[in-house]
Amino acid sequence: MTYALTKIRIPSFRSGLIERADLERRLGEALLTRRLILLVAPAGFGKTAALSRQLSLLPPECISAWVAADEQDDLPRFLTCLFDALEPYDPPWRVAPESLAEQACVPGALGQAVGELADALAAMTVDHGVIVFDDMHTIPDPRIFEFLRKLLELAPLNWTLAISSRTPPPLPLARLRARRELAEFGQADLRFTPQETRLLLRESGQADSDGMVERVLGRTDGWIAGLCLVLDAAGRSVESAAELRLSQRHLSEYLASEVFGRLSQPWQLFLMRCSVLPELSADRCAKVSGNPRAAEMLEEIERRGLFVSVLDADELMLRLHDLFRAFLEEQLLRQRPDEVPQLLRLAAEDEADTARKLGYLLRASAWREAEDMLVAVTPSMLAQGDGVKVASLLRQFPEGPRAESPRLAYVRGLLAFGELSPELLAVMREAAVKFEREGDLCMARRALALSAYGGALQSFHVNVAEILAALEGAPPDLETDAARLAARYWGALVSGPSAVAEDCLRRLVSLLEDSGTPALWFRFLPYIYGNYVTPAFPDLARRIVAGALAAAGDGHVPLQLLARSNEGWLLLWQGHVAESRALALQLEADEKWAGRPRHARVGSWILMVAQAMVQGDREAVRVVLSDKSYFKNLPRLEPITRGLAASVVEDWAAVRQALEDLSGMEMHGSYWAPFPRLLEAKLALHEHRVDEGLGLLRECVKTSQDIDRFGFDAMARGALALAELRAGRPQAAWAAMEPLVERSRSTGLMCGVLMCGPRDVAELARSRWGAEVSEEARAEMRRWVALSLHAQESGKPGMPEPALPDSKVLTAREMEVMERIAAGDSNKLIARALDLSPHTVKRHVARILDRLDLSSRGEAAAWFHERAER
Repeated sequence: MTYALTKIRIPSFRSGLIERADLERRLGEALLTRRLILLVAPAGFGKTAALSRQLSLLPPECISAWVAADEQDDLPRFLTCLFDALEPYDPPWRVAPESLAEQACVPGALGQAVGELADALAAMTVDHGVIVFDDMHTIPDPRIFEFLRKLLELAPLNWTLAISSRTPPPLPLARLRARRELAEFGQADLRFTPQETRLLLRESGQADSDGMVERVLGRTDGWIAGLCLVLDAAGRSVESAAELRLSQRHLSEYLASEVFGRLSQPWQLFLMRCSVLPELSADRCAKVSGNPRAAEMLEEIERRGLFVSVLDADELMLRLHDLFRAFLEEQLLRQRPDEVPQLLRLAAEDEADTARKLGYLLRASAWREAEDMLVAVTPSMLAQGDGVKVASLLRQFPEGPRAESPRLAYVRGLLAFGELSPELLAVMREAAVKFEREGDLCMARRALALSAYGGALQSFHVNVAEILAALEGAPPDLETDAARLAARYWGALVSGPSAVAEDCLRRLVSLLEDSGTPALWFRFLPYIYGNYVTPAFPDLARRIVAGALAAAGDGHVPLQLLARSNEGWLLLWQGHVAESRALALQLEADEKWAGRPRHARVGSWILMVAQAMVQGDREAVRVVLSDKSYFKNLPRLEPITRGLAASVVEDWAAVRQALEDLSGMEMHGSYWAPFPRLLEAKLALHEHRVDEGLGLLRECVKTSQDIDRFGFDAMARGALALAELRAGRPQAAWAAMEPLVERSRSTGLMCGVLMCGPRDVAELARSRWGAEVSEEARAEMRRWVALSLHAQESGKPGMPEPALPDSKVLTAREMEVMERIAAGDSNKLIARALDLSPHTVKRHVARILDRLDLSSRGEAAAWFHERAER
């Protein structure tokens, strides 16, 4: 969990809460008619009580959501709370709400995230909705108010935002006032009136004469907390208490003498120790206070209404009023300062809220425990796409520990790894040096191994070789071993031969299957598009896809998407082009649903590039290559893929530009190192520099089988064979083609043949080969042509995708979900009935609305009933 569920539960209060007819009438009317409600007053003026009570009085056709802000809230945490608070009403999301909180933090993307939320609110079938943001004075992240400003602009007219705060929020209030869209309730509106004070005195069993009402109000100025303090101490006469002047300034003295001072020593100790907890439950209070009677004491606190609100939970859970909690914390620091660090550590032990847990440890100056906690949660959070939240947790550490700690350097390295940032090697080497200095050799080796893998991915192979040599003979460690294998595997892909790469891949897959952790799969998942295509490849690829999907389950969407991308490549290598294309289109929709940034979609994007090459469609190539945002931290990928795709559709100006761009890049040790020579050869042949082109291609083919990747061997052999045929040398052409044809026949794998493009595939098949070419070989090349033609047909505009249902037809599972929607079931009920995760149900609902061009669950239900009546 990234936050405590109590943050989105509407607090309730003990019986006997005084009805405030005038305030309730005005507040209730405003909640139904105004765009923004603002309650601004100091602590103790009943802002939370007024709002929570008024929500309970809203008409039945209205819905409400509650978010209690706190000092740990940054933008992603705040938005996660908001989206979860709305979840019981099943908003028809078009983008996964889990991802919107992350997406909103991308520079320039906040407006898009707000737009998605506004669209979901507009599509909900409700008469009126209210969203309350309580305690907004605690917010430390200014981006939250920028979010609210945009939401106020875009939210549907039937939705109201209500904010309670001790200070005015930085929002465009003047404009809202001018439009009469703002209702404000300040200290004067919230203080108790004489009549309300009379009712409070009467409810408390005190004298309610005009004189007493006047005296109490005179002493408290209608400050609700002060009035409650006056009436709190059991058995005490209000006559004497009313003589005190109660205000914020006198609060601490009064609490000390008239409330806290009247409690027995065990009660004082219990309350002081428990004040470190934001919410009080029996188990946590017993643990922190050391008092086994915690459950009884909480019941007594609730019965007496000792400055608490009751939270909606399965067990009794209380929240101390901020004023009382602050007083108790002050007393704890004054009377028992030595206990505070241990109390904070105890509070942290079973805290499910990650930000709060870290906050406890940092307040206790428990730097090592805080660092260990962050190291422990980071891999799983990254596997769930929560990199922004990890970065936010990292920023909570003071500058000193952040600069000195090897563990925090390691976390920075994991973040850089997820981005393939150039600073990865330096940060991980820094972490390794610091770990070694501390004597933690296991973590030092792990950091070094990860730097080796990152270096292999980024083609810093001199460093990789040195690091791997230094790690020889290291004791077994799962993550270190996985990183070493992954680095060796990627290095073998670059340098060959294929047998070494295949051996490393097999060992890596076995290790990942044995580990079973989503975090490890996510970090070291092999990309099928980069692999050599050998006879053992299909089985290994299927194991990679199945293992990754099993590890991901329903909770690790980024890993699911990577696995599906690999599945699309396996289909392509097997010649199932239309099915691969259909999966790629679905993957594109799923990645959009998951809110993945462009640079995180490289596997699916390269799959789309390959399919555009297979189709030989110039416009498809142009569209796929037009978005440069996929190339973050992968500088060689863009010109190589642009050049290869351009050569297939014969856009020679683009090929020349790609080669010019590559000329200034270091290609030694790069995965893409062989490809510039292939592009130079094809360009030379186009420009009638035949001898030069043939010479370059012959050089390529000498090693193309040993360093085959991304269809390199097929593209080089196909280009050479065509050049030899055009030069009138069919025997030389067949010498180039025969290994490719035989491999295709024996394995059934296309091995990149179709990426030569439909024109070249067709020319190879219809050429006049010599007698030495068997009929079986000719049949194999004709099979290539048939697959190429089928791929071209499936890619034409308006042609249905065979593996996807028609846009107006739903799958069997989607029809089951649709039937439940029509019956009025919530997402939670649908998930339970169909044994699905709530996330999967939300995705099904989004697909249903997209395919049927509907905007809401109500329209979906109407569609189903109309269809059932026919």
